[in-house]
Amino acid sequence: MIGLEGPAFDACGGIARVATYDGEEPVRERPEAGALESDTLPHRALVWLCDAEGEWQGIVYPSGEFQDLGDCRVSSPVAESRPYDGPCRHGWVMAVNLQLVAG
Repeated sequence: MIGLEGPAFDACGGIARVATYDGEEPVRERPEAGALESDTLPHRALVWLCDAEGEWQGIVYPSGEFQDLGDCRVSSPVAESRPYDGPCRHGWVMAVNLQLVAG
């Protein structure tokens, strides 16, 4: 979900860096350890922080060689909270494996 902080705030409230040193961080479809892994992110990849549930962080992140954080369309407010439907990828990672950069 994006826009959880309301229409006066950006759709996703922060940016973090993947801080796993022992391989890639698995991205899950749901905030559960047994959920299907949809992708992996390398150490130091930048992601938007959009949602949180327990020890899990809902993220939006660029994919592909020619996409960056600004392409994800979550740095501006949205009228109401809603599922992310932009051009970037999204999923869930363990919050402990992220380091806050901005937000």
